[in-house]
Amino acid sequence: MYELLSSVVMSGALGAQCVLTLVLLKGDICPGQRGRLHKAFWFVVAAWALVIPFSSFAVLPFIALGIFSLRSKSGKTRLSGPIPVLHLANGFGALAVLVSAWQQGSAAGLLMLSQVVLVGAITAHCLLVRARSRLQAFHRILPVVGIVASMFMAVIIAVTSASMPESEANALITSVLSSLGLVLLGVVIWASHLLRQTTPHIVQLCFALIAIVSASGVAMSAMV
Repeated sequence: MYELLSSVVMSGALGAQCVLTLVLLKGDICPGQRGRLHKAFWFVVAAWALVIPFSSFAVLPFIALGIFSLRSKSGKTRLSGPIPVLHLANGFGALAVLVSAWQQGSAAGLLMLSQVVLVGAITAHCLLVRARSRLQAFHRILPVVGIVASMFMAVIIAVTSASMPESEANALITSVLSSLGLVLLGVVIWASHLLRQTTPHIVQLCFALIAIVSASGVAMSAMV
C-alpha cells in the first residue's frame, strides 16, 4: 500500500513542481511573493524525499530541487534562484515518474500520468494559497484543470475495468466506486469557491487534497 501511495506522491510532486516553476518564471509576482514561493518548493523537496525508498530515481529531483531551494532566497527578492538547476530538477522528476509508470504497467502507468495533472494541480494550489499568491487566474484555472484530469482518470478506470475478466472486475467494484466517489468529492470541494465566487481557503483545499490523494491511492491499488 505504501509503495502505491508513493506513486501518487511522486506524481503530485512532479505536477506541483511544474506549476510552481510556471508561476515563478511567468507570473507577475512581487519580491515578497517570490520569497514565499521559494519556501513552497521545500514541500516538494520533502515529497521527493518520501518516495526515495520506493524509487531510486527520486534521488535525482530531490538533490536538484534541494540545491535550487538552498540557493534561493526565502525573503523579499527579485532573483529567482538558479533556474537551470530548477529545469534540471523538472527533467529528473519527469524521468522518475516515467520510469515508475513503465514499471507499473500500462493501466497504472496512464493513471500515474493523469495524477501528475490532478494531484499536482491541487497540491500546487494548496502551496500557492499558503504562499499568499495574488495570481487570481490560477484560482480558476487549476480547479478546471483538475476537473478535466479527474474525468480522464475516470475514463482510464472504466476502460481498464471493462477489459478485465468478469470475475476480476466484480472483485474491484467496491474499490472503483470508492475511488470515483472520493475523486468527485475532492473536485467538488476544490471548486466550491468558484460556485460561491469567493477566494479559496487553505482548509478547503487541504480537504480536497486528502480526498483526491485517497481516491488516487485506491485507484492505483485496483489497477495494479
